[in-house]
Amino acid sequence: MKLEKISIDGKKDTIEVLDKLFSAKINSKLVSSVLYKTNANYKGRHAKTKQQNEVSGPTSKIYAQKGTGGARHASRKAPIFVGGGIAHGPKGELAYKKRKLNKNEKKLSVASLITEKNINKLTVQEKINVAEEAKKTPDKKKK
Repeated sequence: MKLEKISIDGKKDTIEVLDKLFSAKINSKLVSSVLYKTNANYKGRHAKTKQQNEVSGPTSKIYAQKGTGGARHASRKAPIFVGGGIAHGPKGELAYKKRKLNKNEKKLSVASLITEKNINKLTVQEKINVAEEAKKTPDKKKK
C-alpha cells in the first residue's frame, strides 16, 4: 500500500507500507478496553493512611470492662481515639491491582486505530528536527 508523505517544504512523496497494518479489522471494543487499562494503570494511588492493625502501640485494654462508668473499649489503636488508625482511608498503591495489558492486544488496537484513520485519508509527515531549526537568541550587548 502506498501513502502520501509530506516534507517541511511542502514536497509530496509516496512511501510503501505494509498492507497488514492498514487493513486490520476495526475492533472498537478492544480499543476501548486497551484505553481503559492504560488509563487505570497510570492513575496514581500514592496516598496511604495507617489502618488499626498498622499503628504501633500496645493492644491491651485501656481500662477494665466493668466498674469504671465509661464505655467499653479495647485498644488505643481504635479509630475512635486520637493517634489510632484511620477507619476507611486510602490504602495506597499495593491495595489496587494493575490491569494486565497483553502485547498482542496493544498491537491489534493500534492497528485497528490506524486502519480507522486510514479510511479518512491518512498522510505521513517527514521527521522534523526541532533542535536544528531552533536558533539561539542573540546575546544582548553588554554596556
